[in-house]
Order: sequence, then C-alpha cells, then structure tokens
Amino acid sequence: MTGRTARHEGLRIPVGDETVAATRYEPVDESGPSPALLTYVPYPQQDSITYGAYDPLNRYLAARGYEVVVADMVGTGGSTGLIDEPFTRREGREPAAIVEWLADRPWTTGRVGMFGKSYGGITALDAAAQRPDALDAIVPIHTPFEGVRNAYTYGGLFEFLTIGMDWLTLMQALDAKPPSDPFGDPASLDAWLERLDRLDDREPWLFQFLEAGPDGEYWADKTIPVERIDVPVLAVDGWRDPYTEDTLRYVDRIDAPTRVLLGPWRHRMPHRGRESAIDFRRRVADWFDRFLCDGKTGVLDRPEYRIWTERDGGGTGAGCWRGLDTWPTLDDPDANRVELALSPAGLVGPAVGDLDAFTEPVAFTCEPDPTVGLASVDPYGAAIAPPITNDDDARTLTFDTGPLDRPVEVTGTGEVTLRVDSPVPDPTIVARLVDVDPRGRGRTVASGALRGRFRAGLGAREPLPTDEVTTLSVPFEPASHLFEAGHRIRLAVGSALFPEVAALPRPDGAGGQDTLIIRSGPTSPSILAVPGRRHEEADPSFVDAVPMAKPDEDRIPAHAERAVGSAEWETSRAHVAGRVRAVKSGEKRVDLPHGTFVSESRHEATVDESDPASISARNELRLTVENDLGSFVIVATSRISRSGDRVRTVVSHEGATLYEGEWTR
Repeated sequence: MTGRTARHEGLRIPVGDETVAATRYEPVDESGPSPALLTYVPYPQQDSITYGAYDPLNRYLAARGYEVVVADMVGTGGSTGLIDEPFTRREGREPAAIVEWLADRPWTTGRVGMFGKSYGGITALDAAAQRPDALDAIVPIHTPFEGVRNAYTYGGLFEFLTIGMDWLTLMQALDAKPPSDPFGDPASLDAWLERLDRLDDREPWLFQFLEAGPDGEYWADKTIPVERIDVPVLAVDGWRDPYTEDTLRYVDRIDAPTRVLLGPWRHRMPHRGRESAIDFRRRVADWFDRFLCDGKTGVLDRPEYRIWTERDGGGTGAGCWRGLDTWPTLDDPDANRVELALSPAGLVGPAVGDLDAFTEPVAFTCEPDPTVGLASVDPYGAAIAPPITNDDDARTLTFDTGPLDRPVEVTGTGEVTLRVDSPVPDPTIVARLVDVDPRGRGRTVASGALRGRFRAGLGAREPLPTDEVTTLSVPFEPASHLFEAGHRIRLAVGSALFPEVAALPRPDGAGGQDTLIIRSGPTSPSILAVPGRRHEEADPSFVDAVPMAKPDEDRIPAHAERAVGSAEWETSRAHVAGRVRAVKSGEKRVDLPHGTFVSESRHEATVDESDPASISARNELRLTVENDLGSFVIVATSRISRSGDRVRTVVSHEGATLYEGEWTR
C-alpha cells in the first residue's frame, strides 16, 4: 500500500430539503474514478471524526484506492436540520440518498460501500435495508439494530451508564456545538445558528427515552428491517461491548453473504483494541475489494465466525483466535452444552467432575443490594484491567464448583434458569458468570439482567406472580471463555449491576425490590446452562485455531495523530453511610489545522445500599472550540434522580452567553 491521499473539506451533499456537510478523502494516485465508501454519523466530521479516532481507518482505506466520504447526519454537525427523535427510518433513507449521489459523481466508479462504528453502523444497516442500487457491501462495527437497544437492554433495564449518563450528555453537547472550521464550510455556521434557535422546541432525548420506557410506542418505528438487507455484511463486535448479542441477532436475519468477527474489545475500533489489536483495517479493505472491485481476496473462504476465546481468567492478551461455522446457542440440539445445577454444595454436574446429586429441595435467600456492580462493571472508554469481582460476589447469592480438574470451555450464548419466589411483581434479577482463579480472585465472564415483567421479552409485559413459584430464564451475553484447570466456575445471582443498568422508578409504581427466594431440587433444579464442553486435556489446543495478524502500521499509524486523551474510572464506598459512588471522567484534545477541539467530561453515579430507588447521576461535558472566530465553550449538564430529571445547556463565545436552555421533568 503506497497510495497518497488528500483531504477535501467543505463538501455539501443535497438530501431532500436539507444539505449534508462532508469531508472527502481522495486517493490521489488513482488515474481514474474509484469506488466510494461512506460513513454517516452524528459526530462532527470537522474534528473528532476526520482528525480523531476514525482518521487512521479513513486514510488507510483511501490509500487502498477508495474515495472515502465522512458525512454529518442531517440535523448534526455542519448539516442543516434538527433531529426531533433519533433512530427513525429517515436515518436510513438519508444515507441511501447519499449513496446514489456518490454513484453519480465523475470521481467514483458508481459502486459504493458503507462502514461505521456504533451510530455509523446503525446508518450502514439502515441504508442497506433501503436497498439503494449503488450500495454493494457494508461493515457495521459494534452496532445495535433496534432503536430501543440504544436506551434499554433486552431485559428491560435502562442503560444507565453508557446511555443515560455518557452518550446522551455527549449528544446534548454536540447539539449546540459550533463548527470547528466555519470558513472551510461557511454553510455550517448558518446551520448551527438555526439549530440553536430550534433547540427550545424539542424535548431532550433523555426525557423521550425515560418517558417511553422499554416497551413504549415510541420505539415502534425505530427497528431496522435487517431482513431486507441483500448486500454482503462484515459484522464486527467485542465481548466487552454492549451490542454483541445485537450483532448476532441481526446477522442471523440477513439472507446475504455474511462474516462475523468477535474479539475481546470494548466499544472501539479493533485495530486499536487493548486486549488484542488486529490487522482490522486490512480486513475491511479486503472486504470492500471483493465486493466493490471484484478482487480475489478470499474473504468468503474464511469461517463464518472468527472469535477470540479468552484464557487465563480473561486477562489482557491471553487467548486464542478460532474459526466457527455457526454460533452455538442452547436452541441448537446438536451443540455441546454444560449444565450445572444450583445446590447446597454449589454448582454440581458431570461437566465439572461432580456426579453427586443433592437429595432434597432447597430454598436460597437472595438479599437485595443495589450497590452490586461496583466491582464488576468494565466501562468502555476507560482502559482498566478486568475488574476483580470479589466484593460484589460477597454481596450476592453465589454458587461455586470445586477446583476444576480439567478445563471447561464456554462458547456461545447461555442462560441461567431460576425457580423464583418474589414478593414484588417486577424484581430486577442479575446473574453473573465468574471465573475464580486459584488465588480466589473472580473476574466476570458474562452477565445477564432482566426485569421480572419482561422475562418473556419487551413485547410481552407480564407482572411476576407474588403468590407462587415462577420459572424464568436470565440470558447471558455471548462469550467464549476457557475456565482453566484449577479455576472454579461461579454463578452470582443478585438484584443490581450498578451503575451499568437500572430499573428506574416509573410513574406506574412498577419496580421495587425485596428478598428473592431461589428454589432448586433434585427433580426441578435451577440450572446454569451454557454451550460448551469439558476438555480432556489439561492444556487444550484448539483444532479450529486461526491466524490473526497484528495491525498493519507500515505507513499509516493505527492511532490518531492529532488526537490525545485519557479516561479514569473511580469507585468508592462509604462503609458507615452505605452509599457507593462511581465516577467516569475523561479528557480529549484534537489539534486541528484550523484551531483546537477539547472535550472534558465527568459522570458521577451514586446509590444507597438500603434504597434501590436512590440511584442518581450527575453529568457534565464541556466542549471548547477555538478557531478564527475566537473561543466557544459548550457546557452540557444533566441530572437523573427519583426527585426529578434536569437537562441544561449553555453556549458562550469569548465569555458572553449565546444560548442557555434548561428542561426539567
């Protein structure tokens, strides 16, 4: 790869009655037109996208001979318009229109692909479902496809940390952010000023999400019809990302060539993954070479699923890449599985070398503790080591195997089926699968959480009977993990995963928590079931192991050259008062040719161990934009609590307030 690239800012693209702002990366060494690749996102392309995290991938693809276009979504950045509600089908129609526009440019071959992470993956899926003639392939990365999943889990819990605290505060600030380079794209300044004038007329997204709940009509038009997608899809996700299950679900519904890449990553590009950075950019380019250039890259000769199997307790860098033909689930009658019963002796069953059954029914008491999660949550955006879960485990109902005499592998999507006595109709039930090493340190392998009333899915609200035993299943996140010989398998059952998810108090009075009774017996046990098997070798080698190259950094580094930043994750417990606190903070600076862009954030969540409804959060994100027009500061703050929610945005220029808005509910 020796191609040179040139960046062209100020590109304007007509989309209906609006115009979209974009940056074009040109492969200047190409003698004729090139295929085009589009990224369509609500994160301003003038700074953090084209000079930050996306830039190494954008330039790499351009150097491989592609016209790469990064566009601001209608209603964001330098584009005109305002987004009243996110995740509607217009977010597929808009990029589909841009795809057709790109196909008509004299500098393209008429063949177009799309790629993007998170929201950029959503728009790629949604555009593909519109079936524009010129779209030939897509690469969605860390991507949900149901709008409700951008606010709630499949179990009906609010994504308190990642969405309520982090992402919604970011979007609130970006709503009011001025263009970083108003002279490079004069129309972007007018678009920003018009958006400021309209902000007061729209209810904040935070309020929209909370008022809708997990099963409101609000979400009815916000699911992408992925069944309509008929172009090849390279789907990418990671075990520490929130959307791995979503990726597996949408791939299963697509009737077109697909390949899936599942690594140990958080919500970041795989060529920048801390646990296992790979040659991801080359894989993306090879995918597009095959379907936009008819190249013989062999991408369809690879296994359907390439996955990372964790080893050594899930520590950094310990694992193996493997190739699978299918993703194992408990619905597959041919898949190997491990089943362990919850008993007074812990987890028992033949898969762990324990054939002794317990002889009498038992009842286990699960005391509620809303502070659980403080030692288990692994927040994306903060590069911490895999947390040691022991403090959380001590506050929950736990079941352990004895030390394993042979390794036990878990690869697939599992669940724990519990026989529950609940005094409330809508309890929160959280299950964590934990690897306990010989020193007694626990690390989370997978977790699952649900509200009792949504145990049959978000479309089937049904309160839990309080006068009888109910059998319900808590699905785990997908995982691939080897419990090494000498380690123990632990199941922890509790009522919280703070501050990751929360069953926020609702106007209808649903929710609440009290002591749960988990029942199990020799004829009707509560069971942990996961796809997997017991290995006979003490140190197994996987016959389905596949090679995976390290990042290609021969000419274009995998990390952004103009952006630097850091993030911190701090937790604390007031042992007398019983209040816990989690704080995520970060700073990012992007040095631009036309100025600087600085982001500073602080998100603080608290809850009292005696009161689940006391959960609250205070968030602040400060953006500073410096350019030829001077210094702009945007401060977005929010509060989420039982006593009320508040959102406030202030924009100032050279110390003078340009805009101030506040909303309460």
